[in-house]
Amino acid sequence: MARLARQSPAAAEIDPGWIGAADRPSWQCFPALTAEGLPHGFSLRSRTAGRPPPVRDLGMDPDRLVEAEQTHGNGIAFVETPEPLFYPDVDGLLTACRGVALKIRVADCAAVYLFDPEIPAVGLVHSGRKGSEAQIVRKAIQGFRSRWGSPAERLILQVSPCIRPPHYEVDFAQQIREQALDAGVRAFFDCGICTACHLDRYFSFRAEKGVTGRIWAVTMLPTCRS
Repeated sequence: MARLARQSPAAAEIDPGWIGAADRPSWQCFPALTAEGLPHGFSLRSRTAGRPPPVRDLGMDPDRLVEAEQTHGNGIAFVETPEPLFYPDVDGLLTACRGVALKIRVADCAAVYLFDPEIPAVGLVHSGRKGSEAQIVRKAIQGFRSRWGSPAERLILQVSPCIRPPHYEVDFAQQIREQALDAGVRAFFDCGICTACHLDRYFSFRAEKGVTGRIWAVTMLPTCRS
């Protein structure tokens, strides 16, 4: 596969893909991951905040959706089998198991997608203020290396929409970028979108004073090699 050039937040994707009903799409997709054939999505705001979006639209089985507890720490779990479906005390999930979908929930924090197309292996990390300060992204990158021998230079890393200054006093998206580039990641992508600026599309815990829904970030390895 062709390698991707390094991009900074200033080089944000401004034309993301959308999946779902034509009149009301359910999922935002990111060009850098789509180009690699990686199933993934970032759910868009709906009128029914408590109802999960249809992951089947992305080709994922809702009965094989693994999630992290998300304690705002830097714990990472390796998912080796379709069960268990819930991992306590972690904020990041990494897997080389095909057909197992990973999920985290956010409402201002960043969802960070990591992908090694050669193994292949995929990861999904919840990185807000506390997780970024605890360097969870750096720890996830190290996890790829320790478990599968993945060099950071081979990883593709995508940062989702998240809250950003001036709507939040800490630029943790920048902290994520620094951790990734310092670790050696070359294919770094940040959509550059602030959740608090676009309440028509995203939930924002800060802008909505805690009364809001949650965005789902999901990804999985394709069930068959392309």
